[in-house]
Amino acid sequence: MAWSDEVPSGTSQPAFYFGRHLVLWRDVEGTAHVWDAFCPHMGAHLGHRASVEGCEIRCALHRWKYDAEGICTDVPYSSRVSRKAQVRTYPVVERNGCLFAWYHPDGEPPAWELPELPEFAGTGEFSDVFRKQYSLGCHWQEIAETQVDAAHIQAHLLEYQLAMAEKPEDVRPEPPQVDSYDTSGPVAKIRISQDFPTPQGVAEGRIDTDVWGPGMAATWFTGLVDTLLLGCATPVDEGACELRFSFLVRSTGDAESTNSLGRAFIEEIHERTVEDVELWENKAYVPVPALSADDGPIMQYRRWCEQFYVGGVDRSRDVWEPTGPEVPSGVRVEVGSNS
Repeated sequence: MAWSDEVPSGTSQPAFYFGRHLVLWRDVEGTAHVWDAFCPHMGAHLGHRASVEGCEIRCALHRWKYDAEGICTDVPYSSRVSRKAQVRTYPVVERNGCLFAWYHPDGEPPAWELPELPEFAGTGEFSDVFRKQYSLGCHWQEIAETQVDAAHIQAHLLEYQLAMAEKPEDVRPEPPQVDSYDTSGPVAKIRISQDFPTPQGVAEGRIDTDVWGPGMAATWFTGLVDTLLLGCATPVDEGACELRFSFLVRSTGDAESTNSLGRAFIEEIHERTVEDVELWENKAYVPVPALSADDGPIMQYRRWCEQFYVGGVDRSRDVWEPTGPEVPSGVRVEVGSNS
């Protein structure tokens, strides 16, 4: 839901995810917190002008203070604290330069762990981190299905190959091959092979993705410019989500060259993502699509996704059309800066 450096120590800020007003704050020891936003006393938003005092946070309106568990510890004008004054808190972890919060509508504890990827350890084997951020008017699953949509991947690869080719008329793309799709509980692994034509001949390429639940996916693009994309999606509400990309490029031995090559490849991915925004925001969801044999394991992926919906999946319609008027292309795209 945020990059780690967006929530500095000793600060609080407002947020809105999971259809809820939230406060993100970090105590002076560096621990990040995600809570429901409103002080239970009189409803002040703890993301606005609250003060962080050590490992506690004090509301700006009446100066009530809460500890890291969300329990009131001080009412400055009274010798007693209210036992009813408790804020709902959410489990938080930081991995790979990102801050993740666990939300379950029934308050169940986290059901799986998110890994720390060694590529983000800053060993010098990779470039600086490049970032992109998008606010989207669609459901997170519309974006996630792209990971297994072989036909859509082929369309994007063709655009890239045409842009890079010295003689576009000679480009004869081969469709990507889904080598495997495996799942184990909340983890899914997609392995795709794709050859890339280059002036020096055909380069064997791959697009390999590991997914941990709805919120975190690591995709390796190899064969041209070895690039790792960490994609993190956060639901805003039922019809919107936020998407954050963190990119790393394998070092070529020269930092300037590595960053230059990486930036060009990443901008290409960004442009393709921007093009997809218009499609994602305006498409209907077809529960039983008329698939081709070469479309990829889309239905398997959907069945895997069903485990994350506490209320089950509504199959009462043949088509779920987007709500509201048609959304113009790209109106919700926001591009974050590089770190």
